[in-house]
Amino acid sequence: MLTQNFLKSRTSTRDFKEDNLSNKVVEELNKEMEASAAEHGKEDIKFLLLTDGDEVYQKLQGLAGYKGVMIKAPSYIALNTLNDKKETYVKAAYATEELITKLNELKLGNCWITVSEVEEDIKKSAFNYTEGDVSILLAIGYPIDDTVREHKYYDRLANSDLVYIDSFDNPASDEDLEQRGLSSIFDYAKYAPSAYNAQPWRFLIEDDKLSIYIKDYAGDVNLIDAGIIMYYIDELGKTISSNSKWDIKPVVDGKEYTYIASKNL
Repeated sequence: MLTQNFLKSRTSTRDFKEDNLSNKVVEELNKEMEASAAEHGKEDIKFLLLTDGDEVYQKLQGLAGYKGVMIKAPSYIALNTLNDKKETYVKAAYATEELITKLNELKLGNCWITVSEVEEDIKKSAFNYTEGDVSILLAIGYPIDDTVREHKYYDRLANSDLVYIDSFDNPASDEDLEQRGLSSIFDYAKYAPSAYNAQPWRFLIEDDKLSIYIKDYAGDVNLIDAGIIMYYIDELGKTISSNSKWDIKPVVDGKEYTYIASKNL
């Protein structure tokens, strides 16, 4: 089943073999990263493949990761955002999730690593970049045991707490979503990861348009949250032949619900 296979492909690996990536894999990843940057905007994002994992690990140990617990891996991929436009962070997260799909095809495990608390000069030293910022980091490599993958299902909000019809005063019922063929999409999309498991995304359905908002916007980290779940929705939407593109135009205005993007269903 597509939905089950998709969720299985989004699990995290925290323990990697020491094996380095082969030249062939490095070449394939570089090609994939270049194509992704071209698709989402070379003026906005750039992927950095870091094959000296030990050097990166030593520079970030105690600083990156949840509560400073850095994940040790033979290689890392950093996402260099080249400007501070809000839509750039959304696109960066979406592009990273696309790349994770490619990593799975190459039998490579991965794990998102928090770098938001790392000082800029340390990040520049670890990732070797000169402009913009690195807001996303992936540990990558071959899993020590690819039959045992971390996949924790935390408590999730009900669809009626996440999806609304026409206004945020009208929560979507299961019947509403079922009639529109959207029930299974949101049943699974809400398992997307988010910073601190906050599940900040909210969805508004108006006729044939789906819009994503962030409740109680807390900064750029929520833009990354949005980009991740937007990719989940697109992949899960393939079950109903939904393949329209997101129109990404965040409006950060201090309201309870911060608009991020819309797409046609």
